[in-house]
Amino acid sequence: MIDIVIATCERLPLLKRTLASIRERTTTPYRLHVIDDASTGKTSAWLRSLAPGRLASLTLRKRRLGIAANLRALAGLTTSDPVIYSDDDLLCPRLEPDWLARELAAMAKRPRLGILALNNPHCNIGDKRRRLKVDGEVTLCQRSPGGFQAIRRAVLAVAMPPDGLQSPVSAMAEAAMEQAWDVGYLTEVYCQHIGSVSVRNGRDLSRAMALVAPLDAETLEPPVEYRG
Repeated sequence: MIDIVIATCERLPLLKRTLASIRERTTTPYRLHVIDDASTGKTSAWLRSLAPGRLASLTLRKRRLGIAANLRALAGLTTSDPVIYSDDDLLCPRLEPDWLARELAAMAKRPRLGILALNNPHCNIGDKRRRLKVDGEVTLCQRSPGGFQAIRRAVLAVAMPPDGLQSPVSAMAEAAMEQAWDVGYLTEVYCQHIGSVSVRNGRDLSRAMALVAPLDAETLEPPVEYRG
């Protein structure tokens, strides 16, 4: 059974949509863990109110530690290999076989693939500088590859970022590559950002997170000219 870890902070409407998409669109067995990075009020109260069994674990921090701390916590919270990590503002697609089965199958065929994500068109479309090559169903890249990242436990042991970095997820990917691991995303399996507000500075990111191409509501696939 695969562990899925979702990190959140003060974004309850987004968290609810993210968890609903996982529940409704994932048929592969999984355990769900949530890290709440010192939310106040409604978010932590809602998480505490969830029925027993909905979450494999719930971490409620008393002070905000950030994404790097979330990544360093993965090994202690989970036992599966790989473990799936995501923020609270991403939707997974509805596919058969499901997105998780496809991610695990692609990693099983590629023993040197240390981090594999779903393709996030908002991040990846047009960013050719980060691509190394397309290896069939997987596009190898040079930094943070997308959403719902499957991370091998061997990578967790060697590529954990320190605090204070602006992009700790990208730093982890770069550290993994320095240890001869490949990093990539599933070229034709997509995830989607939800418009959100930055907790760090209160800036409205809804326009920045707007989709750059229309996506199918179920599969999250963009038109063919935008894929990859």
